[in-house]
Amino acid sequence: MDNSIDLVERVACGRFLSIEEIDNYIRACKFYVDAEDDNKDSVVVSLTDKRISDAIHATSNSQPEVSAHTFNQRLNRLKAYIEFLYIYHHYDRAETEQQISTDDQFNKFKLYISTTISHSRKDNTVVKDAFESSIPSDKFFEFLDVIQERSPNNPFKSSKLRNQIIAQILIDTGVRVGAVLKLKVSDLVDDWANPRFRLTRTPNDPTDTRRLPASNKTKALSVSISRDLMKLIKLYIETVRNSTSNAHKHDFVFISEKGKSIGNPLSYNAAYKVIETFGHKIGFALHPHLLRHKWNEIFEDKAREKGFSADKIEDLRKFAMGWVEDTEMTPVYNQFQLAVTVAEISSKNQSQSVPNLRGD
Repeated sequence: MDNSIDLVERVACGRFLSIEEIDNYIRACKFYVDAEDDNKDSVVVSLTDKRISDAIHATSNSQPEVSAHTFNQRLNRLKAYIEFLYIYHHYDRAETEQQISTDDQFNKFKLYISTTISHSRKDNTVVKDAFESSIPSDKFFEFLDVIQERSPNNPFKSSKLRNQIIAQILIDTGVRVGAVLKLKVSDLVDDWANPRFRLTRTPNDPTDTRRLPASNKTKALSVSISRDLMKLIKLYIETVRNSTSNAHKHDFVFISEKGKSIGNPLSYNAAYKVIETFGHKIGFALHPHLLRHKWNEIFEDKAREKGFSADKIEDLRKFAMGWVEDTEMTPVYNQFQLAVTVAEISSKNQSQSVPNLRGD
């Protein structure tokens, strides 16, 4: 879409993607959808040790690459779709010069994309320092301050309550941003003893009119939240949402509060921008998925404080994240804690095996 390429028209007339176009697609496939570079303007700033440290950390965590499996699947989807279009338009047609040329172009495309797919696991390796917390503690505490509606440091002039609740849900529950955007008023369970919301899976929701409909990748489950957070959500619904035009046309909790889309369900881009703007305020590159990683770090610490075993912590994490039983996501979200534990064990072993040179 960004390059105005009509694949159906291209394949129908026998023109496939050029090497440059394929390479551009391959490059884009390596990154998360929400990894956008909006800082196009150069800004001159004074450099301090703290600013340099923050910049290094932010750069290491910005635009994270997707897994080799996801990258591989994205390439396979393009290949499969073009094969489908080729069969639909050209399979079993009479052998003309045009058809021979089309077949030749199609085979060249398949060869190029297949070669890339076969090498994708070698080329898509990301080196990340496992000892780095997803969000440093000082930045996280700054973040907790600026998201508050009444904070003098809040960067927004409007929609402060909505933006605080979105950030608070991501911090408190660890759910994906898609689950937040998919949340409906009817999903809220205002149980005094256990306030919560239902995390549903309805991939073809006819009421979701967004260009990119909200989706939940995990299993359907109930997500517990604090009494205070439930009060904020209800306050938002009863005041802002109920007084906004067009909001009555759907059941989604979070809406656009201004512009042509006022009252419509909040878009992915708008939600990403909320977290990104908070990040700019604290001088750290934030995106919604980083908060999911931070939730896992905090969850691990709290579970250890309560004395849970490693197996019990893993079971609880799978349930809270909505992962299937045989998921491989646990070590991905817990690299920081694993690295710290390994370092502690290694340090202890070294202190026991290295000779005491001081003699005491």
